[in-house]
Amino acid sequence: MATSLTKVGGVVVITQVIHQDQASIPLQTPPRATPPPATPTSTPAAPPAPSKLDELRVAFLQGGPQALGVSQIMVGLVCVAFALRAAFSPLLVLHAALGLAVAFVVSGSLTLAALRRTSVSSVWTAALSNGISALVGLVGVAYLGFLMASYRPAKLFCDDATWGDVTPTDTERRDCLWKISLLDVSEYGSLGVLLVLLVLQVCVSITVSVFSARAIRRRGRTATAARSR
Repeated sequence: MATSLTKVGGVVVITQVIHQDQASIPLQTPPRATPPPATPTSTPAAPPAPSKLDELRVAFLQGGPQALGVSQIMVGLVCVAFALRAAFSPLLVLHAALGLAVAFVVSGSLTLAALRRTSVSSVWTAALSNGISALVGLVGVAYLGFLMASYRPAKLFCDDATWGDVTPTDTERRDCLWKISLLDVSEYGSLGVLLVLLVLQVCVSITVSVFSARAIRRRGRTATAARSR
């Protein structure tokens, strides 16, 4: 096979002579570029669905049970301390009824226990105990209102028919009431503080009960939706 070049009018003509026994000219095709191997893309795993217990805990935490439980315990201890004063003076025997505030300590402790180990039974227990505490608090508010309206400690000192072997006159009684009027002021101040604390306790107990009921209801809805699937 011979090749010749001829230039005609500015055009280069390539002449190739093929021998008779050659049927064709093997053509070389450029090798195809093989695409790089596709790297397998790992699809991110879907996050695990939250369990029913997690949803119960999240719904329960929305009410702030830790602060509410601690406040219940503090209010209960203050009320019990006032009730213990009845053991030292017969004039304060009416304060003994405030010993029922131990229910506030119990409900606060159960609320904190439900926070540490959240379960359906613990949340139910917290809801019921706080419902009872709310009722006790309402009774306490009414009782303190009655004491502040009708109870005057100074009269217990000055309104006796006799002072030992002496029968006081009306003037002496008025002077007695005026001199120990500070006792009434301190007593009414103490009862007023207790009244505010009991109102706070009622609000806290209702709040814990409502959020506990919501948490249990939300878990019930989640369980129903999971069964329907």
